[in-house]
Amino acid sequence: MPNTRSARLARWQIMLLTISGALLWLSGAAWLLLHYYGQVQSEFGPETNPLEPWFLRIHGLVLIPALLGFGGLFVVHMPKGWNNRYQRYIGIALTAAFATLILSGYMLYYVGDEDLRDWTSIIHWVLGLGAPALFIWHYLHGVNKRRAVKRKR
Repeated sequence: MPNTRSARLARWQIMLLTISGALLWLSGAAWLLLHYYGQVQSEFGPETNPLEPWFLRIHGLVLIPALLGFGGLFVVHMPKGWNNRYQRYIGIALTAAFATLILSGYMLYYVGDEDLRDWTSIIHWVLGLGAPALFIWHYLHGVNKRRAVKRKR
């Protein structure tokens, strides 16, 4: 159960966000590697790797619990954490990055214009590859802040 006086997440929320985030990252990175470096040769020339669509399916499936976890942050974590200036700016950056990933993922699925799709793809995978660093930075900042507060008591 989360501490009701702080923005600290419950253990299950941390696990949900960590596992779904890791699976999103792994499936996206695997797709990216296969798409750019994993083409297979056929008698007609290079073809898409047959595993590419499966990694996109996994990516889309794992998005469901990730969105549930992300949405849950708006209930307690963000409102209570807003007063913590130490974490506020990295939290805003993390939220903006995740919102951009959600929007760009939606656009990749539905936008037909190839030029816009190319730019959206680059934005999506650059942010996606860097998202774990933002998450880890935010998480470790919170852990260090809690430890510092406990040492002062």
